[in-house]
Amino acid sequence: MIFHFSKHKKRMISAALCGSLMLSVGAPVFAFDENTITSSVFAEEQIESNLMSGNPVSLAESGYILQRLGLVSGNEKGDLMLDSKGSRQEAFTIFLSLMGEKEAATAGQYSYTFKDVDAWFSHFAGYGVYRHYTSGYNQTTFGAHDGITAEQYMSFVLRALGYEYNVDFYWSDSVTKAVEIGLCTRSDADRWNKSALLRQDIMEMSYLALNTNLKNSSCTLTDKLIASGRLTAEAAKKENLKFGTVYSAAPAVNSNAGTVAHSKLPSGSYELHNTGTGLVMTASAAKQANVSAAADANSASQMFTIQNNSDGSFQLLSKSNTGLAVDANPTDGAEVILWNVNSTECQSFIAVAEADGVYSIRLAGNPTVALTVTNNNVRLASFTGESTQKWKLSDNSEDTAAATAKLKSIMTVYPDGKSLGSSYSFGGASQCMGFGREVFYRMYGKTAKWSYDGSPKSNEDAKLYKITAKSSSYSASSIKSLISKAKPGDILQMDSPKMHTMVFVSSDSNGFTVYDANWTGPNEVSVRYVKYGAWASRNSNGITVLHATNYPTK
Repeated sequence: MIFHFSKHKKRMISAALCGSLMLSVGAPVFAFDENTITSSVFAEEQIESNLMSGNPVSLAESGYILQRLGLVSGNEKGDLMLDSKGSRQEAFTIFLSLMGEKEAATAGQYSYTFKDVDAWFSHFAGYGVYRHYTSGYNQTTFGAHDGITAEQYMSFVLRALGYEYNVDFYWSDSVTKAVEIGLCTRSDADRWNKSALLRQDIMEMSYLALNTNLKNSSCTLTDKLIASGRLTAEAAKKENLKFGTVYSAAPAVNSNAGTVAHSKLPSGSYELHNTGTGLVMTASAAKQANVSAAADANSASQMFTIQNNSDGSFQLLSKSNTGLAVDANPTDGAEVILWNVNSTECQSFIAVAEADGVYSIRLAGNPTVALTVTNNNVRLASFTGESTQKWKLSDNSEDTAAATAKLKSIMTVYPDGKSLGSSYSFGGASQCMGFGREVFYRMYGKTAKWSYDGSPKSNEDAKLYKITAKSSSYSASSIKSLISKAKPGDILQMDSPKMHTMVFVSSDSNGFTVYDANWTGPNEVSVRYVKYGAWASRNSNGITVLHATNYPTK
């Protein structure tokens, strides 16, 4: 059985739940659009005359009353299956209905790491984690199909009524608290406590909550739902619910409010190096997988695209997992995972400059927490200034700025169009191969020799460079993939029969720039921009990227 709920105007209420079902704790915060909301049905002078006595019907009718009110609808046939045991995911969904937050839950796609929830519950699971209502049994298990006890569900109900966990009650005495505030009788409580709750029991507890006053208020839960547009006064009157007092919501309070000075990061793709561990942020897996910290592998899984937002915040998009972003629910200790790109605050970050070129990366909506490396995993943690909470941006693992500076210096000695002379040779080769070896020598101080297939000429040569990429295809996509692994100063070696040696300079989304000799004329230097698709007709056995082992490092 699945409980579904009717749609109403969107409002937001924040509270924390507890017990073995609700592991997160926090202060309830009401955040309606207005500080005071009055149902349009009532004028002040009408309130007293419309006040209803409440709860005159048999509790056996509870489920059907909730169904007529549009708070539950039962299965596809409308059957409430009241004699069946209620599950944790069903109970949690009804709680969201009592809170008036069902539409908010289904309006967005919120991240979660549970593996045992049904598809229909996915929005509610993510929203519950996002609002800090629940963290399940553990990171991967919500216990979606487990039964729920009276203490557990009454903790939900008390939250909906504005009572605070660890302040007004504990989950273990939640039913006693319900008797104390007049929600139910002791005989009701004893009956519910005998075994796991049936759906009928959950309906009774929910129905009784509608007729119960909110904490420190003469308003009932029905008054609040009417004021926020989830119920109509006509429907409440028809069901003889207790209502009729103007409901005034407390102003929204955000304990994390306040601005933090932050820096705008340059748009583009970068590696994020953790200054405390030396590890690199890594997202090699798919949606819902943890973001980790791993040794630098110079791979696309360690590259993130910074996408700046108009408000100065930014998203971190995974370069190797198109459509996925770094995502963390806004609370201390939350796991950082990959999730579908969306507009929730879980994916909105700011960068706070901690030192020259070093930043802490914090949630824009809660800048007191920052991305932190803990046991090779990336998590949110309260910012304390530890080095494990600081990051350096690099377009790759090595200092391409230093390598680029060296290459530009060489290019001033041998500019575009310069003739090397008919007798030119270096390292035992002439023309493009000799020029590539000379540039390698000027860059890294070593004379390396390689064959047209990129393999070293000797064991000593093998110590001077490594093959970082290789392709036998010259299609636009394969060349683009290969070039994405090249760094300024790397050698691009084409195999026979169309042998050619080039030095990689830079690339963009459409093509790349190379520095070579013998392309425009014998021993003549050239700097050329080549589109990826221009290589489709190359008659060669392959192309290899050669990378110096002493390439400049930070």
